[in-house]
Amino acid sequence: MEKDILSKLEVARLIALQRLGILPESEERRLSAWVERDEKNKAFYKQLRQKSFDGNATSPSTAEGWNLFEKKYRTRQKAPQPFRHTLYRMVASAAVLVLAITGTYYYLTQPNEEIISSPQPVSAVQLVLENGNKITLDDPQSSVLALNNNAALHAEKQEINYATAEKETVEIDEIYHTIIVPKYGEYTVRLSDNTTVKLNSESTLTYPVQFKGKERKIRLTGEAYLEVTPDTTRRFIVEAAGTTVSVLGTTFNVNASAPDGNVATTLVNGKVEVGNGLTTTIIAPGQQAVTTSGNAQIDVRKVDTNVVTAWVRDMFYFDEKPLGEIMQELSHWYEFNVVFEKESLKQRKFTIETSRYENIDQVLKLIEETHVVKCRKEGKTIYIQ
Repeated sequence: MEKDILSKLEVARLIALQRLGILPESEERRLSAWVERDEKNKAFYKQLRQKSFDGNATSPSTAEGWNLFEKKYRTRQKAPQPFRHTLYRMVASAAVLVLAITGTYYYLTQPNEEIISSPQPVSAVQLVLENGNKITLDDPQSSVLALNNNAALHAEKQEINYATAEKETVEIDEIYHTIIVPKYGEYTVRLSDNTTVKLNSESTLTYPVQFKGKERKIRLTGEAYLEVTPDTTRRFIVEAAGTTVSVLGTTFNVNASAPDGNVATTLVNGKVEVGNGLTTTIIAPGQQAVTTSGNAQIDVRKVDTNVVTAWVRDMFYFDEKPLGEIMQELSHWYEFNVVFEKESLKQRKFTIETSRYENIDQVLKLIEETHVVKCRKEGKTIYIQ
């Protein structure tokens, strides 16, 4: 922490010299590089310049800033320097001192931004009815919700069950519901045909209260693990980001949450047909089909299904995966920025298995135990060196 405070004082000094027009070109480049390193630095730079020179009445005094600094950190006085009879130097030094102390005051009084250590859902799972009304599914006790057309469903903690709903005897149009799972959340939907769909964090599923007609179709955004009830007369179809997965009865994982827009379908058992609107392919257990928007080709590869479906067991499982990709996935879950000291470190491969609800410090410890890299936390940023 002390090292970080000293760096902020140095930044304050550079800004003061910049405003006085006497900042050397090499130091100007140094300051610019620091500002561009991350958003937190940009915000500090902007705030320090505004607060130090806009004459705002709420700005702290030099004494106030210095007292706060001394209260939190021990300082050592330097030996007296010879008095210099140069008014310009005195003014410049005073400006640097005031700005440095003022900047330190604002840095110390800002609320600390920390990495989320153990993720918890930011809000409850929501059920959106046909008419647009929303029901929050946060009641830990079992409850029965009355819905349109005399259908019923049982909402339990972490699962909603349509299989026990009273079946309609009159043929009517399908009524659709939508489940919205928030960040850090997970939820299971048991559909009317007894198919189970486990939804990962930040996923949405739209489905009929009762399946009617010659096919069973649902729409997915995000990621889901499905165990489809066999029905030789009606295919089960999943639509996700332009990809269509068609089955009769099987277990598979669909991930449509990748930043690059790719959709990965991984088959655990059974047989599925994957299409992208231009072509289709059939994959076997242990295979993964990856579709890319605008690309007619479907990439089929062999994968370890235990790794792909680790999230279903509330685990992170990285098998010989580049550190850059590992940190990207972890940063999305724990909410942090990552800075690599060397680009080559991103390509170093690691095998890690840990709980998704483990403290972030323990996860970083697992990475460091390889003795390949070191991890350092500063606020919401993790530095890899």
